[in-house]
Amino acid sequence: MYEVFADLHIHIGRSKNGKPIKITAARSLNFENIAKECVERKGINVAGIIDSASPYVIEDIEDFLKSGEAKELEDGGIIYKDKLCLILGSEIETSKRTEEGKTGSAHNLCYFPYLKNIKAFSKEMEKHIKNMTLSSQRADISAYDLLDIVEKYNGILIPAHAFTPHKSFYGNCTKRLERIFKEKYSKIPAIELGLSSDTFLADQISELETKTFLTNSDAHSLPKIAREYNKIEMNDITYKELIKAIKNEGGRRIVCNYGLDPKLGKYHRTYCEVCGKRIEGEAPVTKCDTCDSRNITMGVLDRIEIIKDKEKTRSPEFRPPYKYQIPLSFIPGLGGKTIEKLLNKFDTEMNILHKLSFDDIEAVCGEKVAKNIIAGKEGNLEISAGGGGVYGKVKCG
Repeated sequence: MYEVFADLHIHIGRSKNGKPIKITAARSLNFENIAKECVERKGINVAGIIDSASPYVIEDIEDFLKSGEAKELEDGGIIYKDKLCLILGSEIETSKRTEEGKTGSAHNLCYFPYLKNIKAFSKEMEKHIKNMTLSSQRADISAYDLLDIVEKYNGILIPAHAFTPHKSFYGNCTKRLERIFKEKYSKIPAIELGLSSDTFLADQISELETKTFLTNSDAHSLPKIAREYNKIEMNDITYKELIKAIKNEGGRRIVCNYGLDPKLGKYHRTYCEVCGKRIEGEAPVTKCDTCDSRNITMGVLDRIEIIKDKEKTRSPEFRPPYKYQIPLSFIPGLGGKTIEKLLNKFDTEMNILHKLSFDDIEAVCGEKVAKNIIAGKEGNLEISAGGGGVYGKVKCG
């Protein structure tokens, strides 16, 4: 058993021949470039590529395998350079009427062991999605029915960024996941927390006490990979081992969740669409404290305050620690050239964040930057909260 780093929510912007996949993601994000970024710069061992059901991406995967640089594993996943296991996934949007009678949308992360599984899933989902080539498209079926299709092809389903005000279950579909999945709720092994939430907030909802929490980047560019990530204990880097860890089986487990302080997330606090300002009042905020408008984008903190059913956070015993960590790209004053110097010296971002001392870093980039990096990886930098689609900000000394 050994520990590995995993980021299970990475988008593809374009196929290798330039076909659009995730419109809002960088063109450089293709299957091959993601593999190289994870190995050569990030130090990630398991990567979930959640646009792998696009026919254009499937073509890229097949070409990648034919090149001999990667191969499918017997226990699922694609191994690259014996250092990285690529997990094939698909992000599917479903909709649900809320308790108040409105229609909300949510994203579902669907993961599969083999290329043949996700090819078959893609083919079946063409009956339910207008344009299967694009990422995160809305299906004409419910999440409840989507789960059956995912299981038909040996996959698992995990709610994505579960609390964000747009495209999430708790954010704008329901107060309880069990209402969505009904008798199938036990088949949902985990939820993805999202950038604006953390363990301490999510554990105020009692129905999540049996669920694993995942921290992933939802990367829309190569530098954003591993913005949030998981440390996992497993026997090997394969799909089968990953699922055991997510389900806490056989000694496999999530050892630690590494994520941004939720205040850095784009949707942590409520935002007034009329005044164009973040509302800093005591949660829960339900209207603007300046213009009294209810035309607001509800923040994650405020939403959880409304739907929680536990007064004090008390995590289950199996819950791993959640460590606040600010990635290198978020630290003001740490420019691209300095990051390159660090990577040239120490190989990967995981090495910099987990293995180096202050003296190691100072020798490359000086005392001031080294202090900020150490404070960032220990979660000790001052932060102003984000909201309304704008990230929070980090203040450095």
